[in-house]
Amino acid sequence: MFPLDVFVCVDCSLVQLLEVVDPELLFRDYVYVSGTSDTMRAHFASFAASLGARFSFAPGDLVVEVASNDGTFLSNFTGQGLRLLGVEPALNIATIARGRGIDSVTEFFSEEVADRLREDHGPATCVLATNVFAHLDDVNGFVRGLDRLLGPDGIFVFENSYVRDMIDQLEFDSVYHEHLSYFSVTALSALFARHGMKIFDVQRQPVHGGSLRVFVARDGASHSVTEAPARLRNEEQEVGLRDGATYEAFARRVYELRSSLVGLLRQLRADGKRIAAYGSSAKGNTLLNFMEIGPDLVSYLVDKNTLKQGMFSPGMRLPVFPVERLLEDRPDFTLMLAWNYSDEIVRQQRAYVEAGGRFIEPIPLPRVVSG
Repeated sequence: MFPLDVFVCVDCSLVQLLEVVDPELLFRDYVYVSGTSDTMRAHFASFAASLGARFSFAPGDLVVEVASNDGTFLSNFTGQGLRLLGVEPALNIATIARGRGIDSVTEFFSEEVADRLREDHGPATCVLATNVFAHLDDVNGFVRGLDRLLGPDGIFVFENSYVRDMIDQLEFDSVYHEHLSYFSVTALSALFARHGMKIFDVQRQPVHGGSLRVFVARDGASHSVTEAPARLRNEEQEVGLRDGATYEAFARRVYELRSSLVGLLRQLRADGKRIAAYGSSAKGNTLLNFMEIGPDLVSYLVDKNTLKQGMFSPGMRLPVFPVERLLEDRPDFTLMLAWNYSDEIVRQQRAYVEAGGRFIEPIPLPRVVSG
């Protein structure tokens, strides 16, 4: 068990954890697999297509993905004559990527690794990172590594959850030990400016409850800066993302959510209803542990990821079964812990819903849905 306290820096506006868990413990043997989700496969395909259309990569260009997981994202660039390279520290997941034909280096990205990659493969035209930039303890070292790896006009494109959406939609379960930072455009702009780099575009994306897609290059690169970075920085100032009172109000709302959701589950159990939960995800375990939702309220979890099945959830120790268990067992209600995939899950579980099963979406306010 590790503390999970979140802080905000009133100077640079970065929202962050101060307790850092050893990444060797968190990531060397990993159980999140990108390709498990239909939603994420479609998202990565669209993302890759948009990059190819905008930047017209040439045959032979080097495209590197940091934390490339099972190669789902990079596989969308195959057949274009590009040189593709994944950097994935999880030994078990990198093996899956290699099986898909994605060359993968099992390292944590750093300045030293960047030097080796450039020596072995040459400068990168594009470096990609999805839902990993927030995992870094040393973000400055990572950016220095980018500077060493990228070619003169190279770009860094990454996606991560947006702290503004986290606050607006009460997505407190986005806070977990892998996520050390919760970014705003204001904080990111200050970070890259410190290293002679610019955010030349930024786009809001709906994935994972609201994310930022950020485009970065060196100050002297040819990429023109759009109006989006300045506009979003101004909006962040207006909505109070640099104001401590905003985060204090967020905390109060989280405690109110806990009271209402746990109250609902207790009432359902008192009425004799059986409850399961969908998704043994990191965000789901934040919710379960913070709200102390254990076997007295939820009987078990189901998850599509075979690496999690047969295991127990951390802390609350709920057993994890395959998703087919819902239709076989037919609990009256299923708590949607993986709410960021809710449309996909309800679609996949149509038979369970038609048999009378109902889902409980916990965020931003608890509500019962029947499909």
